[in-house]
Amino acid sequence: MPLPVPSLIKDGESADARLLSLDSCHKIFIPRDYSTGLNVKFDTTYPSKFSGTGITEEIWTNTITTINKIFEEAESVGWSSFFETIIGCATCYISRIFSSTLYEKKISELVEFIERQNRDIYKPSDVYIVSPMERGLRVIEISLLGTTTNEPLDRVDNARGNTA
Repeated sequence: MPLPVPSLIKDGESADARLLSLDSCHKIFIPRDYSTGLNVKFDTTYPSKFSGTGITEEIWTNTITTINKIFEEAESVGWSSFFETIIGCATCYISRIFSSTLYEKKISELVEFIERQNRDIYKPSDVYIVSPMERGLRVIEISLLGTTTNEPLDRVDNARGNTA
């Protein structure tokens, strides 16, 4: 899917003229953390490939912790989820047409959070986070926008002034 990348658009060039395909960028995959069970939770370890991107360990930890918290809230069992289930069963789930479940609301919150983080923090640093929903909740995919798969990642790190 082509993605307009404003930070890579030159003066006088329209946004449509400069599209970057996420498929051609180097990727970092953040795996799910199964150490505490099957609940959706992602590893908070700071990726070493972020060095030189402007994404600090603090920013990264805040992003992943917030994503993990949203999933924890979405999967929690409480009175609201209990009543959602009872009302759903009583109405043969027709009630779901008229109202969203707590899980659906939290997933919408997650998508909005990732879009906001990408717009405000990650895209200006040539990094793009793909929603874990698009990867089947298995990984968080991160694209390094200033790179292509044609060049080795260690060469990209050296060009940014980092040693691999």
